[in-house]
Amino acid sequence: MNVVNRERMLYEEVWGIPGYGDFSPGEQYLPAFLDMLAIQPVVAAPPRDCTVLDAGCGSGKGALALQQAGFTVTCLDITDEGLLPEAERFPFIESPLWEPLAPTHDYVYCTDVLEHIPPQFTMLVVQRLREVATRGVFLSISLLPDQFGVFLGQPLHQTVQPYSWWLENLSTLGEVIESRDLGITGLYFLRGAA
Repeated sequence: MNVVNRERMLYEEVWGIPGYGDFSPGEQYLPAFLDMLAIQPVVAAPPRDCTVLDAGCGSGKGALALQQAGFTVTCLDITDEGLLPEAERFPFIESPLWEPLAPTHDYVYCTDVLEHIPPQFTMLVVQRLREVATRGVFLSISLLPDQFGVFLGQPLHQTVQPYSWWLENLSTLGEVIESRDLGITGLYFLRGAA
């Protein structure tokens, strides 16, 4: 079985675990994203008329919060299995994040995703996200092992690294305009490359 099918099947299964979708980093980190935009006048623009790709959208709670903040949202994930009915109105792209992505957006919003990516694909994913972002890429990355993998017999967080490791590696791919170490999560805002 190839890696795409394996990952898709894994996340189709994980969305069936009670409580998995209760917490939404996409919803939680929206204020930090907006704050980073507000203090970055070179890349920032008001949400009105800006497009955002919610990469690894999961349940769609983050996409709903982005829309409420005034962004035009497109969702992307390896499966739509966890997508809430109210988030089904957004355009949805089903794809692994390491494949070439299209079309371009003003911003890419990717929360609690990179640590789930197989290690050999993490920096390729960041490269792909930058390629479709004209203004910037916002990343929140968990720095800790996950709690739900035990139900599946394998960890969901496949790339668990410290804040400094992510910062160093992200910096090799493009300009990290801002980053914040929250202890359990790292926040990073990269300049887009599109």
